[in-house]
Amino acid sequence: MTDFSEASMRFDANTQAPQPPKPKWRPSRKRTCIKLSACDLERTKRAFTTRRVPLDAMATLINGPIRPRTGDLVLARVERIRYQRRIELTNGRKASLNVGDTIIVAYGDRYATDQFEAEVPNDLGPTNLVATGGVAGAVLSKSRSIKPATEIMPLGLVGDAEGRPLNLHQFRVTIDRPYDDNVRPRVVCVLGTSMNSGKTTTNHSIVLGLSRAGYRVGVAKVTGTGSGGDFWQMLDAGAAFNIDFTDAGYSATYKLTVRDLEAIAMQLVGYLSQQNLDVILLEVADGLYQQQNLELLATETFQSIVDAVFFAGGDAMGAALGVNRAQMSGYQVIGLSGKLTASELLIREAEAMTPVPVFRKEELSNPESIGAILSLPPATSDSNQPCGATERHCVGMCEPLQAEDESSWARFASGTD
Repeated sequence: MTDFSEASMRFDANTQAPQPPKPKWRPSRKRTCIKLSACDLERTKRAFTTRRVPLDAMATLINGPIRPRTGDLVLARVERIRYQRRIELTNGRKASLNVGDTIIVAYGDRYATDQFEAEVPNDLGPTNLVATGGVAGAVLSKSRSIKPATEIMPLGLVGDAEGRPLNLHQFRVTIDRPYDDNVRPRVVCVLGTSMNSGKTTTNHSIVLGLSRAGYRVGVAKVTGTGSGGDFWQMLDAGAAFNIDFTDAGYSATYKLTVRDLEAIAMQLVGYLSQQNLDVILLEVADGLYQQQNLELLATETFQSIVDAVFFAGGDAMGAALGVNRAQMSGYQVIGLSGKLTASELLIREAEAMTPVPVFRKEELSNPESIGAILSLPPATSDSNQPCGATERHCVGMCEPLQAEDESSWARFASGTD
């Protein structure tokens, strides 16, 4: 029998009072659907992954015996803050999380060697926030170097006015015209040895150099987990257009079939090909030996849209192996960069072990040389004019400005176009 006498409840200064156990969650047997008010949504922190979903489309909250799908929007309450202490909002700001906050995120599977492996749960029970960009999933494993994932309690799926769950796929970008390979600009894909091998830094440096040289650059991240960090970084570097798999309707790409990945790549490249760009830069997340990446790179579809590969390595041995594997798969590797370029010794090792030139980020961001590195023709005066983009997605710098187009790129970037 539990003793709750006064003597038993004496604690020293460093002892916390015992907390009552949390009631065990039990799934509801009845499906319910209630209206979401404007006040409910106004107080809620909406994550980056949901930026393409208009606020006025979020009309109901659905609960009950439902199995969520990848991309389903969920309204959840923060229960315990652990590794994720902030959430990336739709406008790019990173907001602090507090216990009791309500957030709108998207369910998804995650593969991150430095953080978490997670999957979409089977029900609307307690789960985790597994990415700051706004991905909810049940943790399967984690890196020993980090804390457990932040705990959240789903309050229900976010639905439309008819009580149907909203999914990111409903709000994906559309292509104005059928894909035409003849109008596709040169496509360079950045691959790497692993997560945090320097792929995004390599892409950022290339974008910076190209934009300063007068080229119109489009960037697309084909695989990964929804995150605003890379997205806004490319725009800050001067990218004319930047889209990723979230714009294709997915919060994350782990566990998607290779056909789904092919479709994402074609959709993103097809969209960018209609924007009068000089070059398109792709990024494939994680390492070359991630199973999905191997399958995607082996497809004729992906090989047909990639003209050259830039490889990012964290060390000379991994870089040499990755370059060799990419070449064996039929890709033309035109350069090596990444985290290894922080060390002159690693640069020398890589130069001795690989047949491709090694470039420091300063060389890639140099407008005088980056065009030649990527085998691009000199930028023309027309390339400097943003009015070549389709009218619907003009970046808003044309003269004279049309009132309705003045902030169209800002609307697109925030997901409201």
